[in-house]
Amino acid sequence: MEDNNADTGRADDAHINISEPQEIQYWSEKLNVPEEVLKNAVRAAGTSVEDFSEHLAQNS
Repeated sequence: MEDNNADTGRADDAHINISEPQEIQYWSEKLNVPEEVLKNAVRAAGTSVEDFSEHLAQNS
């Protein structure tokens, strides 16, 4: 399913979209990681929050 947050005005709780500055800021704050760490981990692990978290746990 495609991320369409225009209707709700909030981030998709299952995926991280690093193409949107407001989502980068939202997830960086929510996950308590610097924006660059967030972007690099998403590039390596994909947009799934679950995959992101696993990648971060394995690589920290």
